[in-house]
Amino acid sequence: MVRVIPFKAYRYNKDKISDMSKVVSPPYDIIKGKKVDKLQSLSQYNISWIIKNKPQDDDTDVSNQYTRARDLLHQWIEEGVLKQENSESFYVYGWNFTVDGEELFRFGFIGLIELEEFATEAPESGSFAGVLQHEETLPKDIIDRLSLLRETKANFGQIFVIYPDHEGEVDKILEKAMKEKAIIDVTEEEGVRHRIWRISNPEDTGRITQYMKDKYVIIADGHHRYKTALAFSKEEPGLESAKYRMLTFVNTANPGLVILPTHRIVQNLEDFDKIKLLDGVKKEFDIQEFSNKDEMFSRMDKEFNEGKHSLGLFMDDGKFYVLTLRDTSAMDKAMPEKSEEYRKLDVAMLHKLVLDKVLGIDKEKLSQGTMTGGGYVVYIKGIGDAVEQSINSVKEEAQAVFFMNPTRLSEVEAVSRNFECMPQKSTFFFPKVWTGFTINKLD
Repeated sequence: MVRVIPFKAYRYNKDKISDMSKVVSPPYDIIKGKKVDKLQSLSQYNISWIIKNKPQDDDTDVSNQYTRARDLLHQWIEEGVLKQENSESFYVYGWNFTVDGEELFRFGFIGLIELEEFATEAPESGSFAGVLQHEETLPKDIIDRLSLLRETKANFGQIFVIYPDHEGEVDKILEKAMKEKAIIDVTEEEGVRHRIWRISNPEDTGRITQYMKDKYVIIADGHHRYKTALAFSKEEPGLESAKYRMLTFVNTANPGLVILPTHRIVQNLEDFDKIKLLDGVKKEFDIQEFSNKDEMFSRMDKEFNEGKHSLGLFMDDGKFYVLTLRDTSAMDKAMPEKSEEYRKLDVAMLHKLVLDKVLGIDKEKLSQGTMTGGGYVVYIKGIGDAVEQSINSVKEEAQAVFFMNPTRLSEVEAVSRNFECMPQKSTFFFPKVWTGFTINKLD
């Protein structure tokens, strides 16, 4: 059984903060460098001061970026900048956004879930319910988030989960709330509009809790944060509130649920050779050459729609390549221990048949990769100028970039239901769930 409950969130006090756009932030893992500086320059109360407080040269075990974040949280509460709600509530979260010229709307709700270990087997009887993960994680991020949680004892960033509700039982309650005026309405500079509505009526909150009992949830974004919460709850067994974590829940049937690809830049290989890479790939893939990226992506899209498995490749040799798997039996031989659904993932094919088998980038080397650089693989989210950024990085110092088609939602569900984890950064659910709309303080 999944236990989902409302909570008394801490929120920015409108009497103190007149412009919410100056205090909320994208999630911690996509803000870095100058973006942190820009956010923090907007307001002394921007949530990035807490979720991304910068280390300093004179930091010690007792005075560092995490203790500074803790002190800021306490200070903002004392000043009345952050104020706790007077009743337990769920919060509807809606996004208006555009992808490839199409205007979309996605909505879900923010609430607390009672923490439980990830499900590893189906129940003997009854409907399936539990928490599922869908991709591997990078361990260094867990250490960072756990350090912040230990000091602040609060949830700031959201964990984004999806759940099946094809009858729309929960959505009907959310849609009723959205007929009222939003309590928060923020449009970010990329054009995504974020709105929040509050549900505090005990009848409605009780119905949401009841409807969610027989559901399963799949973590779409925020595996690190969920694992961090699990670890902290074990460290603090006497802290009842640590048994719960703040999540954003979205119905898998929501028409605005969009997954974009995450591309892979390869770098730092000592013996990288373009000809050897192509020769190695030819053993399992048919290779098509194109003179520009548009032709490459057009071919990738065509084959994606035809159910084929294709990857894009650029190595700064004047060509763009599309690699199409010749026979899926190659994955059956390479990964017989995995399910059929897993073996048919484009990202699994890339990681096993190309990165590992041809380039020698095994799981251990992959674990050194990040979204910010370093290691042998850098992950680039497929939106905005990501493609040009990837191509330029190869022209400058990286060795190759592999372009991906998006993972399908049905694939995410199927692999999760098999209790398997895709390779890290297999999905990019867009838009991101922003931080600062609600805070769940544990003490």
